[in-house]
Amino acid sequence: MTEGGKRIQGNTKQPRLSIITVVYNAAPLFEQYMANLTPYLSNNVELVMIDGASTDGTTNLLKTHSDKIDYWLSEPDKGIYDAMNKAVTYAKGQWVYFLGMDDSLMEGFPAMVQELQNANTIYYGKTIYYGKPFGKVYNDYFLTKLNLVHQAVFYPHIVFDKYQYDTKYKVYADYHLNLRLWNDKDFRFEYRPHLVAGFPEGGFSSTATDPAFEQERDMLFKKYLNRKAYYRYLNRTLGWFKTLIRVVTNG
Repeated sequence: MTEGGKRIQGNTKQPRLSIITVVYNAAPLFEQYMANLTPYLSNNVELVMIDGASTDGTTNLLKTHSDKIDYWLSEPDKGIYDAMNKAVTYAKGQWVYFLGMDDSLMEGFPAMVQELQNANTIYYGKTIYYGKPFGKVYNDYFLTKLNLVHQAVFYPHIVFDKYQYDTKYKVYADYHLNLRLWNDKDFRFEYRPHLVAGFPEGGFSSTATDPAFEQERDMLFKKYLNRKAYYRYLNRTLGWFKTLIRVVTNG
């Protein structure tokens, strides 16, 4: 294990938000990432980076930028969501926000940080989604169509006292987490129309498959969303006749 950052050097703070980035062999992206991110760091916003023991020079870049990174760690992990679970334990912010190495913060990010007030509220904003600004107030049914864009979501740290990312879902563990949280009485979701981030097309979730999630998708929607949304989802995907059969046979 190798670690570093301002925290190790004795510079401590109690930020409102922790930006978390997990990384593996992303040295070509590092300088652009830091150039975008650095202006948004402050006493209210810290940066935590978790590296999966990269072999391409990423660790040296983490050392080089230790004066800007509040805490970084480099050691082997079991994949992206294992690294994200680990990262939360090192975050000191009241809220946590996950940003990829090839993502970019945008002009609405500081305003969103100021919105983070209610400790039980999961805030979400707007992103550049496939080249266009995207922001929408979600409901149960829309959540069957599209997961909340993870670059838009700001989770209270206490979410991770109750939940972790389930690492059996290799691509959609974040979708699974949002489903579990959606109607959890301990939390609520609130939309704010600030453009907080952009991300490139063809990212991890758009090119990889998640057989475990796809196999359980119907069950997860039924378990975590309201019945009206679930039946509308079935009608959209199966048609009314097969939906009727499913309702009669399975409830």
